[in-house]
Amino acid sequence: MVALAATGFFLAPERKVMATFSIEIPDNEVDRIISAMCGNYKYQAQIHDPNYDPLEEYDHENPTLVPPHKIIDNPENPYQFVNRMVREYLINNTLAYEKEIARQQVENSVGNAPVITDPN
Repeated sequence: MVALAATGFFLAPERKVMATFSIEIPDNEVDRIISAMCGNYKYQAQIHDPNYDPLEEYDHENPTLVPPHKIIDNPENPYQFVNRMVREYLINNTLAYEKEIARQQVENSVGNAPVITDPN
């Protein structure tokens, strides 16, 4: 078994430390799941170099030879990528839920629509 992301919620209410969340995946399913997540969330083995500045390599005599970007191996491996996608999913899901609750609370706190009539 491989543990991904982190071991159930074992946080007692009186403890003020971060809880750990984990899942277990059978060894024979890990590659399948990692491949699916990488495919669904568009993992790329090579990416544009975020530190590349084409102006640093600008050739005034032959400007067409300077590539607009530089490709590098992705420093984030597929396992790290999937871990990040799981964390982002949990974060985004939490925020969406909290925003919906806040929207409902505001909607419920607003009184009836004001009465506005045409005096003519």
